[in-house]
Formats: sequence, structure tokens, C-alpha cells
Amino acid sequence: MTARTTVLAYHAVGDCPRDADRHNLFIPIQTFSKQMDFLARRRQVIDLDRAVNEEAGSGPPAVAITFDDGYRNVLNLAAPILKRYGFSATVFVPTAYIGGRNNWIDETTCDVDMMSEDELRAGKRAGLRMESHGHAHIDYANASQTESAQDLKTSLEVLEKIVGRRIRHFAYPFGSHSESAHEIARDAGLRAAYTIDEPHGGVFAFERVQITPLDGARLFALKTSGRYMKLRHGRAVKAAYAAIKPVARKALRRG
Repeated sequence: MTARTTVLAYHAVGDCPRDADRHNLFIPIQTFSKQMDFLARRRQVIDLDRAVNEEAGSGPPAVAITFDDGYRNVLNLAAPILKRYGFSATVFVPTAYIGGRNNWIDETTCDVDMMSEDELRAGKRAGLRMESHGHAHIDYANASQTESAQDLKTSLEVLEKIVGRRIRHFAYPFGSHSESAHEIARDAGLRAAYTIDEPHGGVFAFERVQITPLDGARLFALKTSGRYMKLRHGRAVKAAYAAIKPVARKALRRG
């Protein structure tokens, strides 16, 4: 993977109170719009196939946009903004929850409703590409190989019937993976499988950078620069984190 290619991992778009968004999933609409404007001016947005194939051209750093979980707000709120800039994006869908609601996170008052089958087709027409996020949103690092293989197989079968084409990309639920999970993705004939906020580990442990509502404009610029993951996982940053962590824990205990 070149330093000039970054796969961004979003979840939801919408205005959600901070105390109701404990997992930092929701990017406010205004913030998302500003981020897309920044990408239009300072980056080149490419599709996921080009990112995997390292086909970014010369010029600004390249990014691909992805969303995990298939929330309805991605269709209703994010897609019109993406369309305004002519951007493509990939949505990773956990097929057991199509038309349902996220139930693997803490209870929240925010909109975690998932797209229905008809909405997934509408998303396809709106320029969103649907790919797999497994079926039941299980942890592929800890599930058995048999359970993981069946979960992925079911997901591919369900999603291919809806979108009418072969599914080629897969994002591990929770970003959690293992060597056996890589084998399962490879054996399923997938083009690539994706983690979150981990160093690049090959085409079946393809790194993505998570975007959260805590990211300011400067951090977003760094996260889309192609340098973020190397900096984050570099020795200096790890050493600094190791030094700060005990101090932070003491401060939290006093608080």
C-alpha cells in the first residue's frame, strides 16, 4: 500500500448528542459537508478497487470513502453530499440487520436504523456501492472458523441477490480479524478485506483510518494525508503513549 492511498472508515452521519454517541459513530452533517469540501479541494477521491490496486494518479493524496453498518442516514444524509462533489463511496452491510436496527452497541436515542432492501437498491442508484460486513456482525477474531465461514457465505448470498452482482470487498465487524479470518475471506473469492486503525497487513488485512466526531479539521487533514497510520504506529508515538497512559489513568482515578 502506498503512502498516498488512504481508505477512510465512517459509520453514521447526523446530529447526535455527544452523551448519546458513546462509540463516536455520528459525524454531524455540517462537519461531514466540510470534510467532503476539503477532500474536493485538497485530495483525490478514488473508488475502493482503485485504492486496493494502488491506482491513484499523481497529484494530491488519494482517499477512498467507506461506511460501516449500512445506516439509513448514510443514504438520506451522506449520499446527497457525496453526489454534490461527484464522490463514490462503499457501504459495508451486515445482512442480518437489513431493515432493522443496530443492537450490538449500547442503547442509544440516536438514529441507528439500517437500510432496507429497497433502500440498499436506492443507494446503489445514488452512487453507493454495497459490500459485505458479514451477516450477524460477529467477531471474526474469536468466532470459530466454521461459524465465520458460514457467516460470510450467508452475507455474500443475501447481498448478491439484492444488488445483482458479485460482492468483492468485506470489512471485518469491529475491525476484528485473525489469520484464519484472512483465509476465509480469501477462500470466498473476495478481492480484499478491511480492518480499522491497524497497520496494513496485506490485501486481507487492509488498513482503514476511522473518522470520528472528535476529529478536528487539522486531524482530518492528517488522517487523509497518507502519513497518519505510519505516524500513529511509529516508535515515537508508541513511546509517548506508553509514558502518558499511567499519568492519564491516575488522573481518571482522581477524577
